[in-house]
Amino acid sequence: MGVYRDAKKLQSKRAQLAEREYDMAVAKLEDRLAKLGSEPWGHAAATRLAKRLAKYGNELLTFLWHADVLSDNNASERAIRPAVMIRKNSYCNHSDRGALTQSVLMTVFRTLRVLGHQPLATTLNALAAYATTGKMSPTPQAAE
Repeated sequence: MGVYRDAKKLQSKRAQLAEREYDMAVAKLEDRLAKLGSEPWGHAAATRLAKRLAKYGNELLTFLWHADVLSDNNASERAIRPAVMIRKNSYCNHSDRGALTQSVLMTVFRTLRVLGHQPLATTLNALAAYATTGKMSPTPQAAE
């Protein structure tokens, strides 16, 4: 079965293949995914997965068509790791509201860091401006 494994191999050979040959190979992989999504399965979980493949299968191979799209989500996993570690070290959240508050704060802090800002200082400045003016500051742009 290994469609993803085969897609990764194809991606690594892209520079060595003629455009038409590459396009045909991608089309074959898309056909394999479509077949997996259309076959009847005897297990409920397999049927659910097949349904998702039928609906989103081609999106799984976007990285083959667009060189700037990553084939995995490793960067995303690494980006959320600090928030997960904070949650674990603080013995989790004890309420839905606490979990929501933490997720919002971690999202804001991570976004500010990615944009090149100091998250705590930027947040404190925004709160001070709000306390003075009663208006929310605009979202900071990427630092230059």
